[in-house]
Formats: sequence, structure tokens, C-alpha cells
Amino acid sequence: MTSSQLARRAKIIETAIDLIADVGADAVQMRDVAKRSHVALATLYRYFRSKEHLLAAALEDWQKRLTRRFLVASGRAGADPVSGVLDYLRRAQRAFHRNPGMTALMLQTMTSVDPEAKAAIDRMNQTNAELFDRLLEGMAPEVVSNLVFGINAALSSALAAVLTGGMDSNKSLDQVEWVARTLLTQSRRTDPNPP
Repeated sequence: MTSSQLARRAKIIETAIDLIADVGADAVQMRDVAKRSHVALATLYRYFRSKEHLLAAALEDWQKRLTRRFLVASGRAGADPVSGVLDYLRRAQRAFHRNPGMTALMLQTMTSVDPEAKAAIDRMNQTNAELFDRLLEGMAPEVVSNLVFGINAALSSALAAVLTGGMDSNKSLDQVEWVARTLLTQSRRTDPNPP
């Protein structure tokens, strides 16, 4: 893509993110995104073949921003892995709690069979893995992989519970922190390459 095409695509994604926050992912309409982005509907469909494709791209972009903001703000190089992971999880949960539309979209996209949605989730998982590799630098890769799986499972479960009213955000923070701290403490004891 040319620089102007990349800028147009970024504007479309930004508009979709704003609409998700305003009305929720289910209520986002392609024609509304096109209108707010100041592009023709046909142009929008050249960039994104379906609403699901657009929403997955918006979710992926939102998650990358969250990760970048954390990395810039934290300066975690050499920090204690437990405090780094807990800091990231607190920030991630606060971001999702402020934007329940993005929480619902993430949970929906995780189970999508749409090829673009699946590809976006794969890229998000890769971004997440790279973040945890950095936070848990020095730990054995198989240990990090298991930790990331367990922590992400706890985070997804807590976000779903908050979204559906089964848990408040403070309880969510406490429970995810407990799971992460427990997994990290146990993993450090059994890691063949402790940091």
C-alpha cells in the first residue's frame, strides 16, 4: 500500500474503534464507518472484505496500542518479572473495563471462524507472547508458554465475568492477580532456567 492508502486504512480503523466504544461492535455498520471516515463504501470494502474483518483489524490495532503504551510507560528491562506481569495485567484490565465494547469484541473474535478474524487473533497472540517473553526474559520458553496460557485464560474468564455482570472490576483485578502471582511463583520454583 502507498502511504496515503496506509493513512486511509488507519483512519478507517480509528473510526471503527471509536464506533465500537460508542455503540458496541454488533451495532457498527459499514456505511457508518465509511461516512465517518470520509471514504466511499466501495473503498472501505477494498480494505476490509467484511464487517468481521474490519472489527478484527480494529481489535488488533487497539491491542497493539495497549501493549506499546505499556512498554513505553513501564521501562521494565531488568525489573522483577512478577511485578512486571502484574502491572501489565492491571493496565490491560483497566483498559478493557473502560471499553466494554472492546471486551465483547475480543471474546467474540476469539471464537470466530472468519479467516481474517482468526489471523488477527493469531497476530494478537504473537504480540502477547512477545510481551511476556520480554517480561519473563531468561525463563525457559516452555515455562513462559504455559504461564501465558494460564494467565490469558484467567484474564479472559475475568473479563467475561465483568462483561456479563458476574463479577465487579475490583474482584476481577484481585482474581487475575492471584492466578498470575501463583503461577509465576510456582513456575519460578520449577523453571530449569530461573531469571
